[in-house]
Amino acid sequence: MKQFWEGVFTKNPVFVLALGLVPAVAVTTTALSGLALGLITAIIMVVAAVIDWLLVSHVPDNAKLPVRVLVLILLVVGAYSLLLRENPGLVASLGIFLPLVAFNDLLLQPKDEEGSLAHILLGTCGRGLGFALALVILGIIREFLGMGSVFGQQIVTGRLAPLSLAGSVPGGLVIVGLLMAVVNVATKRGGELHD
Repeated sequence: MKQFWEGVFTKNPVFVLALGLVPAVAVTTTALSGLALGLITAIIMVVAAVIDWLLVSHVPDNAKLPVRVLVLILLVVGAYSLLLRENPGLVASLGIFLPLVAFNDLLLQPKDEEGSLAHILLGTCGRGLGFALALVILGIIREFLGMGSVFGQQIVTGRLAPLSLAGSVPGGLVIVGLLMAVVNVATKRGGELHD
């Protein structure tokens, strides 16, 4: 369970390790898009980890990376086809970042993770859920600040214009930076001076 909680909190891919920032700031303008991309990425990560674990003893060392990339590409193409048939609007809202989930998964998954299937699954689930949680939190904040709503439900109405900067990429970067600072304060990490 330590692996799981590290992936969700202490080694969160977005807020601690600063991985996957491009989809985090480009796609998560709403909570729903953050949830969708986060869950798709987490599911593909888990399935790819199981397939990698099954194939690890059958693939030569020099072919492991190409096989892993091929598995990720096949899983993403399958997910893309399924989503395009079931919810074309979601595919359109995620844009190019849905096909790039394969790259995100390659980035978020440690290259030579070893251990039992349960150990690998817990670590992968933690990283996947940590990534999804970060995207949802970021999406909620950006949607609320930019549109006054959360998951499409209007929360704030009034005469003041919403903070439109929150829906832009620079605004997303500012919000990610502030959330990273909050995580660093909460975990008492960051800000150390090194000689």
